[in-house]
Amino acid sequence: MAEGGWDELPDDVVQQIDGRLPCPLDRVFMAACCKSWRTAPVGPPARSLPCLILPLARGPSVACILGGGALHGLDLPEDARRARFFGSYEGMWAFVALRRRDGHVLLNVRTGERIPLPDIEFGKITRFRRAVYDENGAIQTFRWAGIGGLRRPVMMLAATLSRAPAVDDEECVAGAILNVLGPEGRVNHWRYVCFWRLGSQMAIQAEEVSTHVGWSPQDIAYFDGRFFVLTKGEHLRTYTVLNEPDPNREGVDNFHAKLCNLYRTGRGDKPDDAVPRAGYLVVSRGQLLMVVKEWMPDDGATSCIRLFALTPAVVLLHDDPDSSLAWTAVESLDGRLLVVGPGCSRAYECAHFPSGCIQEGVYFLDDRTYYNYTFFAPYFPEQSSPDEFACTDNGRCRLLPARPEHCFPIKPGESSFSTYSPPVWLLP
Repeated sequence: MAEGGWDELPDDVVQQIDGRLPCPLDRVFMAACCKSWRTAPVGPPARSLPCLILPLARGPSVACILGGGALHGLDLPEDARRARFFGSYEGMWAFVALRRRDGHVLLNVRTGERIPLPDIEFGKITRFRRAVYDENGAIQTFRWAGIGGLRRPVMMLAATLSRAPAVDDEECVAGAILNVLGPEGRVNHWRYVCFWRLGSQMAIQAEEVSTHVGWSPQDIAYFDGRFFVLTKGEHLRTYTVLNEPDPNREGVDNFHAKLCNLYRTGRGDKPDDAVPRAGYLVVSRGQLLMVVKEWMPDDGATSCIRLFALTPAVVLLHDDPDSSLAWTAVESLDGRLLVVGPGCSRAYECAHFPSGCIQEGVYFLDDRTYYNYTFFAPYFPEQSSPDEFACTDNGRCRLLPARPEHCFPIKPGESSFSTYSPPVWLLP
């Protein structure tokens, strides 16, 4: 043993080393050391938590929750090293804009595989019935058809999927919150919701509810066969994406999103008003939760965290009880660790990890730039350039009255802004 090299370690020793590495990236780096370590039989992979991609000046690095915020280098393709990240999905898939405002792709950080995403949005579709004639010129039947609106360039801000992605998987549907780019690349600050089949280069605009600020989308999640959209007024819009071929529909109209319900769940006095705080949808234990991050009034930094569960409303707002839901305060995390970010919030059970490995709490990231160019701009520090991204308000917090702890390498007062991307979670 003393005369052998590291590549000659017995398999049982390699297994013990692997079992003591809580961070999934550490295990990847370990396997890359040599062939014998890569091929050694190891036990089932330990449960993992997300890592935080930090946009450092020298290039993106990742900070591991299980590793106490330890930094790792991130080996990315050259065209992605200065890209803008705007979300992630399980399996280390990252939503990336290679050219900041366009060039959208779904990039697997581990394998390098990529799936192109739309840079063009079709606009609202107008549906109509079209007559089908027989050979004698008589009307035989009618078919539904659709005319798309203007094709407009878009900038995606947050996205999620209906299931794990794969190349050429047309059954996988993506949903995104985005801005439309106007003349000379100017950003229309009203945010839209769009859907598309994975691999398609055209996104379809979903039905809008209202142009009032309180109904503008701020988060999106997939739950129980539907896409849920949380608005700035903390209301819910739910969409069912019709992704099945229909012989009575032709062309782009074979795929569209149907607004199936609208819940006035906001806690504000006026349903059309926006609420000056961040909200995130999280699925946990078969239930839809909302994590609320309150802001400091001077710079928009996190001040505290609250948790709410979606429950039947005590006072019915509609004739249909199923359409009357409300956000009910939850006073305890009950052994859960939550990770929140636009489009990629997740819940984890502390009991599923080795004793003492993790503690309940809510991990948050700096998404102030996500809200800065909205109706909440007065809450945030001014930026010298519209292409700068706030990146220091990252940390963890228990529920109110607890105060946040900045537990990642970049902390307030250090490098305040990134020139290419905001922080984003990388889901294992």
